[in-house]
Amino acid sequence: MEETIIGRKKELKVLDEYYASGKAELIAVYGRRRVGKTFLVREHFRLPHG
Repeated sequence: MEETIIGRKKELKVLDEYYASGKAELIAVYGRRRVGKTFLVREHFRLPHG
């Protein structure tokens, strides 16, 4: 079963803008626990799990 990111267009846009800036950036992803912070970053950038 493949999971997709739903309802996070604003957050994905911010990640893309910082990624494309061409300079070193630090992004803090914070929020309540178990809301999908790690999933958001891993799936958007297709990082390996584990």
